Amino acid sequence: MKPAFKSSDLTVAAPKEIYNWRVYILAIVSSMGAFMFGYDLAFIGTAITLKPFIRDFGLKGASAERSDAFAANIVSLLQAGCFFGSLIAAPLGDKLGRRITLMITGVVFCLGSLMQTVSFGSTTAMFVGRAIGGLGVGAASMLVPLYVAEISPPSIRGRLVGIYEMGVQIGTCIGFWINYGVTKHVAATSTQWRVPFAVQLIPGGLLVLGMIFLPESPRWIARFRGRDEAVAALAKLRNLPVDHEYVAEEIYRVIDQIDQERLATHGKGLIAEFREMAMPGNRNRITIGVVIFIFMQMAGSNAINYYSPRIFKSIGLTGSNTGLISTGVYGIVRLIAITITMYWIVDRFGRTKLLIVGSALAAVAMYSIGGIVKHNPISATAKPAGVTASGYGAAVMVYVFAVAFCLSWAGVPWIYCSEIFPLRIRSLCVAICTATHWLLNFVIARSVPYMLTNIGYGTYFVFAACMTLAVPFVYFFVPETKGLSLEDMDALFGVPGADRHLFPRIDDAEKGDSAVEHKE
Repeated sequence: MKPAFKSSDLTVAAPKEIYNWRVYILAIVSSMGAFMFGYDLAFIGTAITLKPFIRDFGLKGASAERSDAFAANIVSLLQAGCFFGSLIAAPLGDKLGRRITLMITGVVFCLGSLMQTVSFGSTTAMFVGRAIGGLGVGAASMLVPLYVAEISPPSIRGRLVGIYEMGVQIGTCIGFWINYGVTKHVAATSTQWRVPFAVQLIPGGLLVLGMIFLPESPRWIARFRGRDEAVAALAKLRNLPVDHEYVAEEIYRVIDQIDQERLATHGKGLIAEFREMAMPGNRNRITIGVVIFIFMQMAGSNAINYYSPRIFKSIGLTGSNTGLISTGVYGIVRLIAITITMYWIVDRFGRTKLLIVGSALAAVAMYSIGGIVKHNPISATAKPAGVTASGYGAAVMVYVFAVAFCLSWAGVPWIYCSEIFPLRIRSLCVAICTATHWLLNFVIARSVPYMLTNIGYGTYFVFAACMTLAVPFVYFFVPETKGLSLEDMDALFGVPGADRHLFPRIDDAEKGDSAVEHKE
């Protein structure tokens, strides 16, 4: 593990006023975008197994191959939309601002959700709605962590960005339980499956309405509108007067970094940003960010999220409601674990320690599940005879995996990749990392049904092996970022001159003009 980097802390002590309700409200409201993601992650796997859904979409009596293909398509089309949505959000977030782009994101997601809800058994309408909804989810997953990171005080940035992942888990938990609720309390008509699909409209609508009242990122304002507007926005967020020395020093460092980036690079546009991304100190950051999201997906969590009823059945939990209840408990375990981790642990113990410990524990859990399934195979034709001891053991290890994943890969990658990149190319780099996440998510969604059918227990061994490899990667290549300001990251990752503070010192009056970029 790389040695801890000593932050060039602000010379002004952080006043207690900066830890105010405004930054928490901003993180909570914007994380409605995370709720959208988490809810869809959980509800779709069980919604498509509801009998009215199977009947309406002509899947009753369908072959296993056709059912697998339908399940893979309805899940993975959203991921395809997410991939493109995360990439589209980068230029929009820079041109229109984080706030306006998030509002557009909510509108797009609601449009896709509405199409799914009123598809009336039309496979085409359902699939198109899934793809459109995915555009919204993908854009939100890229913008929300970046937006929250840019407004957060350094000492609680992990907690505030972590609220994004808490929103994912709250949505996941509700998504897991809603299908159990409709099977118990809603008649077996088309309404039974439409209710879970319609609930998607709630977080999308709340995101649009909530963003109306939230401020723009002060760092985006500093880059595109100048120092004076950025000072006013930052002072309001920090709950301090505009002439407070803490505000003055924080905004000076933001403007200073903008000036250094402006002088170190030439030109505007996508090509210039890619050239900057390839510079020393930046190319290692994008590499680390991409690999972190690859390991996040290859942990195997989303395989359990999407196909949880089938996975619980594969480890021996059978019966009409056992799979749904087990899935719901799994969601509650994840919610509790992620809340404790993001609120109390991540800013105290740091990002890298959590990734290492969580990877090791997740690997043990996945190896154990694979071993149990290997030595106690479940026959596809045998009638359920109750839950076996091995089934209970595997279920326990699924919950151990849930805790391990929530301790590490569930939230830390979003925090880490939202904070390590320089402002000028932050949107592009976060978009690439997020698109990597969705590309691998797409691959998992397409692959897991066939993996469970064809290699069975080997599915769990694949994920366990990836978590084993993650431990040395994090230890040797991922530096700790806990407590550092966003402007400290250049020095941490070895940008030439940054650790010696060779930034051009420009008078404040000149800085107000030089920092402004014109959006094209």
